[in-house]
Amino acid sequence: MSVQSHPAAQQDLAAAPEFPRHVVTAVLVAHDGARWLPDALAGLLGQERPVQYAVAADTGSADDSSRLVAEALGDDRVLHLARRTGFGQAVEEAARTAPVLTPEDLPYLRRPSGWDPVTRSWRDDAYDMPELPHGEPVHWLWLLHDDCAPEPEALAQLLRVVDTEYELGRDDVAVVGPKLRGWYDRRQLLEVGVSIANSGRRWTGLDRREQDQGQHDHVRTVLSVSTAGMLIRRDVFERLGGFDRRLPLMRDDVDLCWRAHAAGLRVLVAPEAVVRHAEAASRERRAVDCAGRTTASPHKVDKAGAVHTLLVNVRTAALPWVLLRIVLGTLLRTVAYLVGKVPGQALDEIRGLLGVLLRPERIIAGRRERGRPQVEKDELRPLFPPPGATVRATVEQVAGDLFGSSDAEAAAGAGRHGGGIESGPGGDDADFLEIEQFARLKRIARKPGPVLFLILLLVSLAACRALLGGGALAGGALLPVPAGAGELWSRYVDAWHTVGTGGTASAPPYLAIVATVASLLLGSTGLAVTLLMVCSVPLAGATAYFASRPLVPSRLLRAWAAVAYAFLPAATGALAGGRIGTAVLAVLLPLIARAGVAAAGLSGSSGARGSWRGHLAYALLLTVTTAFTPVVWPVALVLGIGVLALRRGEITAYAPRFLAQLGTPLLLLAPWSLSLLPFGFFDEAGLEYGSSAASALDLLGASPGGPGTVGGLLLLGIVLAALAALLRSERQLGVRTAWVVALVALVFSVLSNRSAWAGPATLVYGMPCCPPRPSAPTGRFRVAEQSFGWRQPVAALIALASALGPLIAAAGWMFGGADGPVERRDPVQVPAFVAEESHTRDQARTLVLDSDSAAHVGYMLVRGSGARLGDGELASGDGGNSTLDKVVANLVAGSGADQADQLGGFAVRYVLVH
Repeated sequence: MSVQSHPAAQQDLAAAPEFPRHVVTAVLVAHDGARWLPDALAGLLGQERPVQYAVAADTGSADDSSRLVAEALGDDRVLHLARRTGFGQAVEEAARTAPVLTPEDLPYLRRPSGWDPVTRSWRDDAYDMPELPHGEPVHWLWLLHDDCAPEPEALAQLLRVVDTEYELGRDDVAVVGPKLRGWYDRRQLLEVGVSIANSGRRWTGLDRREQDQGQHDHVRTVLSVSTAGMLIRRDVFERLGGFDRRLPLMRDDVDLCWRAHAAGLRVLVAPEAVVRHAEAASRERRAVDCAGRTTASPHKVDKAGAVHTLLVNVRTAALPWVLLRIVLGTLLRTVAYLVGKVPGQALDEIRGLLGVLLRPERIIAGRRERGRPQVEKDELRPLFPPPGATVRATVEQVAGDLFGSSDAEAAAGAGRHGGGIESGPGGDDADFLEIEQFARLKRIARKPGPVLFLILLLVSLAACRALLGGGALAGGALLPVPAGAGELWSRYVDAWHTVGTGGTASAPPYLAIVATVASLLLGSTGLAVTLLMVCSVPLAGATAYFASRPLVPSRLLRAWAAVAYAFLPAATGALAGGRIGTAVLAVLLPLIARAGVAAAGLSGSSGARGSWRGHLAYALLLTVTTAFTPVVWPVALVLGIGVLALRRGEITAYAPRFLAQLGTPLLLLAPWSLSLLPFGFFDEAGLEYGSSAASALDLLGASPGGPGTVGGLLLLGIVLAALAALLRSERQLGVRTAWVVALVALVFSVLSNRSAWAGPATLVYGMPCCPPRPSAPTGRFRVAEQSFGWRQPVAALIALASALGPLIAAAGWMFGGADGPVERRDPVQVPAFVAEESHTRDQARTLVLDSDSAAHVGYMLVRGSGARLGDGELASGDGGNSTLDKVVANLVAGSGADQADQLGGFAVRYVLVH
């Protein structure tokens, strides 16, 4: 076959092109790319500096790709390969069939003849020229995708960089790549060279959706360039063995260029050469069916390619560290995808990693094929991302996953570079494109839950800035926790407790729950309490958002209701006062409410009986919350009686379930639960730290009073909005049920006020007032349809008050800080030498005297470094000791008698006065 007969070679091959020494063979691979091929072929055939030869490989395309390339290049220039042929294998097959053009095929490479047919004379200067006047030809392969379109001057700019390097004597250039821009947004940068992090991230060094303003237009050495427009020396390609067959589609470019560097060659990027790239495979605009027997997810293929590339190319000394980074990074990304409700990508992360690690023979074979690098590690180190550079990109990606939508279009839109979907023309591409300016807002509106949790977490961390750091979290009702989870378990299971004068009182069961959380956190009791306290507000908002799903269809209204609930005064006051019981109740209360509604059969159709699953969940959650705040049990008792009255026609079915619900906490928490009778239900976990002094207005506004709380007047708008729901005719059963719960809780708030802290009861009271009524839009339209009168201004004022109240409370809490009595401090409450003696055999006690007035002196017996979580309940459960009371009274009164012997009978060696 004559080269001159090729349809694609319309140029005169006898005339010397620009940069004549370089002989370029273009290799185009097509796979279901008919949508982009016209532009790609036009870019190839329209080069200002044309290629000397062009060949295409079609891998079983199901569209018109094969016909398009045949019409443009000729049937004899198109290879037809199997559909599951990978990109690298297709390039190898095409390069194998493409001839190596010689000076016989390209006359301009040879010395011209001495005979001038125009003047019909001999030119003597021709005989002075060398046989190859342009030098020994250098053969190149120009690799192109069917979804990339090179600009007319792209090849000329690539060769200009190569020729400049050769003129400077630097002939070790093996690969040159162009600058990649978006297919539709032609100013968006995709890549100007690419690298890979130790975690496997494809690192471009670009910002998300960064626009091209010439800021990266300088030739430089990079680790790799994309195969979309890659110009590689043909002899180097053959010497390296082509692409790795184990990388059928993605990361093959990084692997090939990494091997070129290891061979002592260089890879450059030429930013003046521009290629537009649609990234069809990574954006899921066509199926990826070359990486296995079935169609594969591009995320999985990319993950597997990244792991394989790292494990076969990294140096042996760094291999364990890189493997650890890959595994930990995969686990963290998997958790992030699950939190962001993208389970498909979470599964792809795991499958991609295991697909490589479970085939170690491939890694061993790949490392053996590559051998020992010919360059030092310090020479390649600048080509990889600097330490910490990927942190920002990781945060942006996780935030994008949390904020983004999980539908197919949004998931396909991120591409390899984390950018959003490009905006472009309609038509066939309309299914794949979004308007970027509005996409993020729409995605957040469709799924505000993750955003809500992130915002609440940031607000909580800002408010708790003084509670983060060293030391133990203690103060108010909270005592420091023991050093490890084992000690907490011991305090719970021991029959004899050395607190005070010692006794056999039952340990509070919340110790076992805290110990369980600490065990899950590798035994860190301090971290467990910090999470339960500091994260109680964002977790309460998250559970409220989840639990209100059956009641409020609108996600934005649910998010507002969750914010209102999270910043109820009882929730913020629990954190400031060290009341761990109320903090846990704030997190679990919405879940209890949802389970209770399901158990009572109030969430389904009329007459539907509650599910046993709902009964079981309700009983277990009620057990946990009773362990922390026992007041929820009598509230549940009263509400259960109300359900029985409502379901009196099915009393035989609901009575056993009611007994099971209320009896489960008493049985599981026995014998401690028996000590609550008759009036111990108003206590909660922790020390007794003052009673509520809330006014009637505070209680109506769901404020129990105390540190960290706001006045009830601020949240009165929420209560008024809940009252307004009674005036509507829609969903009256749900509205009245919510108000029954609120009124019962309000009664318990009044009963517990001034005798204990009313926080748990006011929390139960405030929760049913927070969710917006499901019929709010209908009510709004009904008011709007009426003539203007007093209803519209009143409704507007109530809506404004209910919306601004939680926001003002949140802002005040964040700026004022969450610390109050609770603080970070040294858990050792006695002098250091006293704490040391506590580890001796006799374990001496310390008598701690404390006085808040001249007429009253309190005392406490402590062993070791001080009192710990649970000691307050154990001491009160054992009761007082009249003999010790008399000894302490004589000691404080200064009766003159020697009290040392009497104190020694209680193993008291030291007296500490506060």
